[in-house]
Amino acid sequence: MKILLKIYSVSDKYINYLRKDFPNVYSNKENRRKHTRKYIGVVLELEGYHYYVPMSSPKDSDYQIAGENRVIKKSIIPIIRIIVRNSKGQKELKGTLRISHMIPVPASELELYDYENEEDLTYKDLIHDEIIFIRKNKDKIMKNAQVMYKQKMNQDESAGYIKSALPFKQLEEMSDSFHCQ
Repeated sequence: MKILLKIYSVSDKYINYLRKDFPNVYSNKENRRKHTRKYIGVVLELEGYHYYVPMSSPKDSDYQIAGENRVIKKSIIPIIRIIVRNSKGQKELKGTLRISHMIPVPASELELYDYENEEDLTYKDLIHDEIIFIRKNKDKIMKNAQVMYKQKMNQDESAGYIKSALPFKQLEEMSDSFHCQ
């Protein structure tokens, strides 16, 4: 297994195809985006498939209260929190990688995100920070993806998060038959 250290998007056609049977597949929200945030993620090679791990914006659920402070929760197997230090040395949550919602995607339905030509400079800086984090943490990302995949495929529900993970086996079958439809 390896991680492709680039940022990708997935075709709307493919996402809509999967969402017909599995509405929990993250939507690209093409018509509901508030900002220029793209539907992007990283791609892992896992068991002969290109698995797309979607990136998500920070949510309130990514924080907890510790005393009087609001602190970033630690990463867990299904969710890797993308944390960077700002110019003052403080931790900032830039986004998350949703391993529990990774999906197999045919290579023909992946599109490399053109980071260099991003016109929104604030967003470009955000993506830059996320790419650096992904490169520094590639081993952890791959390990968590392998653990999640194995647990879900073996129907090992001893960890509660497995129940909310997408059904990888059925998604692989859909991926295999995508071009035959």
